[in-house]
Amino acid sequence: MEDFAETVFEDRVFNNQNFTDIDLRDKEFANCEFSYCGFVDARLEGIQFDSCKFVGCNFSNPAIDKARFIDADFKGCKLTGLNFGRLSQSVFDLRFAECRITSCNFTDLKMKRCSFKACEIKESFFQNTFLVEADFSRSNFSQTLFHDCDLTKASFLDAHGYSIDPRTNKLKKAIFSVPEVLSLLEGFEIVIRNA
Repeated sequence: MEDFAETVFEDRVFNNQNFTDIDLRDKEFANCEFSYCGFVDARLEGIQFDSCKFVGCNFSNPAIDKARFIDADFKGCKLTGLNFGRLSQSVFDLRFAECRITSCNFTDLKMKRCSFKACEIKESFFQNTFLVEADFSRSNFSQTLFHDCDLTKASFLDAHGYSIDPRTNKLKKAIFSVPEVLSLLEGFEIVIRNA
């Protein structure tokens, strides 16, 4: 069992660790890897993850006020109920791959070039979010809101289920696939028929 009395952890690997009952507030982790760890209801206030990788981890409803995720990779993780606006940073360099993202809030964030590849994104919010060159390719969306976002050059290649109103979002040079791109016309109440 790891001793968490220390404040700074560098170049460590944590496997199958349950962090729910461990006080991680104000700790720093640099270049660490977390594999199949549980952060369910964890106390992560003021924590800093710098250049860390998370594989198969469960982040369900952790307390993340004033935490920092700098240059973080998430693969195959479950993220539920995170309000990223509570973090102590204004710019994000996050990469999500094959993650299940549910009821998360990305409102008012600067997320240029962030990637959400092959993710399941459900009941989440992107409002006034700077997503220039973001990559949502191969992701599936359900009941997720994009409003007043800058999606310039963002990629939705092979993505499904998104609902994006071109009247309230910037979509210049954004990339979409057929036939899913037709969903951009939903708000216009037009009829589309095959010839």
